[in-house]
Parts: sequence; structure tokens; C-alpha cells
Amino acid sequence: MGNPIVHIEVAGTNGPELETFYAKLFGWEIDHRGEGDMQYGFIKDGSAGPIGGGVRHEPNGKSEVVFYVEVDDLAAAVSRAEALGAKVRIAPIETGEVTFAMIIDPQGNPVGLIQK
Repeated sequence: MGNPIVHIEVAGTNGPELETFYAKLFGWEIDHRGEGDMQYGFIKDGSAGPIGGGVRHEPNGKSEVVFYVEVDDLAAAVSRAEALGAKVRIAPIETGEVTFAMIIDPQGNPVGLIQK
């Protein structure tokens, strides 16, 4: 079996609007954190499943959906992705909770990589 998808983000230029939309559409509770350009809303849908999610405020970015895949060795996964034609959008960063990176696949889609 391959690496699991462990997190999904919905991003847009108006994070609070997206949080309200998805909360009303799916009945999700949003655990809002951050201020200004660093707003993030963790999705609390009541499931016990392995996939987490969030709504990311990107005031200077663009709307997108990103899925994050858990990997055993983040540096090796980023190197392998580059060898396969991907570009690095966010080099590995440690947040305290997880270490992650984001690549852009050969067709322009963002993909997150997480090492726990």
C-alpha cells in the first residue's frame, strides 16, 4: 500500500468567507486560528477518519485545493518529486506539529508532503 492522504486544504483570498461557506454547506465546525494574512481554520467534522482538513486564508495568493500525503522521509520525497519533473513551491518547514513541504506537479497542481 502507498502513502496515505492525511490532510486536505481549501485556500482562497477570503478565508473567513470560505470558512462560513463550508461550515454552512457541510455542517463543519471551524477551529479558527491566526490573524491577518496568517488565518487558518481547522475543519472539525466529527469523523474519526485519518484525514484532517483546513481552510487557508491566502489574501495575496489564489484559490486552490491541496491534498497532503504523509511520507517517511520528506527530503527524499521532495528530491524524488523534483527528479520526476515537479517544482518546489515551499521547501521543508517544521511547524512544531509537523514538518511539511509543497511541490507543484508537472501539470501545475499543488501537492503537500507531510512527515510526522
